[in-house]
Amino acid sequence: MRKLNLLLGTAFLLSFSVSAQEFEKKSIYIQSLKNQDLAKAPKKVYITNFKIYYQMIAEAEKTVYGGRQFGGGSYTGNATARLAVGVEGIGPKDLQALTDKIYSEYVADLEALGLEVYNAKTKSGIPFYEDYTKLEGPRINQEQVPGSLMVIPSGFSYHVKKVTKKGKEKAGGLMGGTPEFVSAMYHKGLPRISRDLDDMMVVDIALSVPSIYLDPKSQLGSAKIKGGPDLKLSGARASYASGKSNKPGAAFPKTAIELLLQKPMKINGVFEAETFKTVATKSRTTVPDYGAFFTVDNKTVELSNTIECDPAVYSAKVGNAINMFLGKSLEKFEASLSGEKLKSGKE
Repeated sequence: MRKLNLLLGTAFLLSFSVSAQEFEKKSIYIQSLKNQDLAKAPKKVYITNFKIYYQMIAEAEKTVYGGRQFGGGSYTGNATARLAVGVEGIGPKDLQALTDKIYSEYVADLEALGLEVYNAKTKSGIPFYEDYTKLEGPRINQEQVPGSLMVIPSGFSYHVKKVTKKGKEKAGGLMGGTPEFVSAMYHKGLPRISRDLDDMMVVDIALSVPSIYLDPKSQLGSAKIKGGPDLKLSGARASYASGKSNKPGAAFPKTAIELLLQKPMKINGVFEAETFKTVATKSRTTVPDYGAFFTVDNKTVELSNTIECDPAVYSAKVGNAINMFLGKSLEKFEASLSGEKLKSGKE
């Protein structure tokens, strides 16, 4: 069996020119469903989903509620602390270019395995998607996850049940609201899509790159929020499935291999280490007995900050982390295509 992971690692390091990163032990969960039978599937793959979420803004608000103090005579207002942190230095065009690069290299690696690669742009007429809307990349959606840009690569099309007036995409179905980063074996329609495509292998990829942490707390009558840079690959899923099981109950594939990232991979060297804080303390005033019928003004503290990065460094290091995960998934996928049986579990 060709050592795909070694080839991928070399290519990624050359293309992104970054130092090696590593996953923590047992940070990836592998779910195997008769994965060795992928060797019997048609040598074709249909990529139904490929999206990357990049967090650009984080906002938090913490309120400590006031009221009449025990014993009367004193009344406190609410204290609200707010903190908003944004990323500067890298913009939508950079993220689109990064996503395009990651996707094109991923497709090239699938083709290197001798597979024909399709998506909704190149394969139409799938019954499962009869009532769905087709969307085309390049596409950036800022409504899907608050504070994040969901980026779809160029040359890639996909289906959604509908797009709301505000621009949020709905997957549809009973499990349409299921988060991206749990198993896709039972809720993404993979087995039905594969059945419609004569058991063609179906691939579903979702990745998330947060940049910021915020930690709201309340203590001794004050509302506090602390935050700062925290770049990492925190959500990642790669699902490969073929066929639809004939067993009754929920639809699931005949054969599949899936990787889920369960422990984040920190991405260092992009943002400077810094901490932001905001604190709000309750206003206090002495009031007569009828004071409870009146409004006491709240004391509010608002603080906005930015974290800055070099777009080339961000793209290189984020690209390396994502490609490491995709490379790991392709390593397991290639093993499955060779008929090697893999166990479910952490690795």
